[in-house]
Amino acid sequence: MIWAWSALRRMAAASALCLAMAGTALAQSEAVEVDMSAHEIAIKSDFSGAEIVVFGAVDASKQSASAPGYYDVIMVIRGPRQSVITRKKERVAGIWVNGQSEAFEVASFYAVLSTRPLDEIASPQTLRRYGIEFNPKAQNADGSPAPDEFEEALVRLKSQQALHIEKPFAVAFLGRSLFRGNVKLPTQVAEGQYTAQVYLLQGGKLLSHDDVSLRVQKEGIERILYTLAFHRPWLYGLLSVLLAAACGLLGWTLFSRS
Repeated sequence: MIWAWSALRRMAAASALCLAMAGTALAQSEAVEVDMSAHEIAIKSDFSGAEIVVFGAVDASKQSASAPGYYDVIMVIRGPRQSVITRKKERVAGIWVNGQSEAFEVASFYAVLSTRPLDEIASPQTLRRYGIEFNPKAQNADGSPAPDEFEEALVRLKSQQALHIEKPFAVAFLGRSLFRGNVKLPTQVAEGQYTAQVYLLQGGKLLSHDDVSLRVQKEGIERILYTLAFHRPWLYGLLSVLLAAACGLLGWTLFSRS
């Protein structure tokens, strides 16, 4: 009995030691936590765009300084999804008309910021697996066909409107664990919910990820007009007719000749 009791005590002690070591290993694993400079942006009549700052920290960071190379951080900011149609112009009888077209369901705004170019951080399969790439079409992690001319045109047009942004070296470490990156939302940014997803990688492997959200919405008279136009169109039309009639009557009164 004494021998059996001693063996049980040794087994219990060994189990406790294993659990403690596992807990220590988990506690020491890197984890990323992020936040944003603002969680709400109001679109008013004088709105000229807004700059948002995404910042965060690496818990249990193992790098010794802020010099790049030990960790890589990728920030992906996405706007609400929208339907977009790209059309190809074709010349028919000397006139340019709309020809073939293709519809996409994509993020209205897409920006990817990183400590280095994406192809230097991880393989295309890894980037695609975690949805880091801007893919107008659904693709899998094993591989996909090259973008066609409609996809390339979509990316090109969105880039011209500052709605598709890729900024390598836009994320910088401010110390052993702190980092930040900033991006500007253009004036034509869509209203809705935005998300910033942040990925922490080392040697091309994902260590941790976190996300934070941002709300962009109209306020003031712009909000009222938007709500009337899209949710109460009959009332919006009636008010427009009444306003036009009032303006016409006022003009007739002011400029009529006796």
